[in-house]
Amino acid sequence: MLWGLRPLEPRATYGLAVDSIRRQIHAGLLLPDERLPAERQLSDRFGISRVTLREALRVLEESQYIHVRRGAQGGPFVSDTDRLSQLALRRISRAPAAAMRVAEFLTIAKTAAARFAAERRNPADLKRMREALALMQDASTGPLRKQAETLFLLAVADASRNPLLARGIEDALADLFLPYGAPNLQQVESTAQFAALLSAIEAEDPARAEAVAQDLNARLWGTIRDITRSAA
Repeated sequence: MLWGLRPLEPRATYGLAVDSIRRQIHAGLLLPDERLPAERQLSDRFGISRVTLREALRVLEESQYIHVRRGAQGGPFVSDTDRLSQLALRRISRAPAAAMRVAEFLTIAKTAAARFAAERRNPADLKRMREALALMQDASTGPLRKQAETLFLLAVADASRNPLLARGIEDALADLFLPYGAPNLQQVESTAQFAALLSAIEAEDPARAEAVAQDLNARLWGTIRDITRSAA
């Protein structure tokens, strides 16, 4: 007997492309006002026809994640910072408990990944973390800061050498769609925490890496509480 199986939900092919692009926006990997690749590149990347891709872009435009500019220099662009922040706040206000559960999972997974990364990282992982930290230090806007943090956390997740843990962190970062904030003193302080995490991973010190990750988790919880209160 097969246990725990649920009915499969029919899914249009374009829906997979919608989800993929939306996840990139949620995680901060696609920046506000960034132009998406050309239709041919996107359709080749997703393995779908250009007709199907256009349907995906239509859905994203209707849900305000992107806008399409006309003319020779036109094409699909990610929405601006204000629009995306409004979408994020609206999403959290509809389901604040869901956002809290995602944050709960992410904090647990980040702590475990930090410990394993300190034990299992290789030179390529450390290079990715250093590059992401440099981007973080140079970030002049909230979106650039978020992108750098995501790249750093994905590098730590991959360094854990646990594919399930890495996939879970990637999914959580895509699900936890937070509004953008301008770089401020709190972010400058947290940059030092990311640097401390890198130092612990470089030194192959699992206990210290776990402790620093917990400090970063406390910062995340503070951000989540502030946002859920403002979105209520």
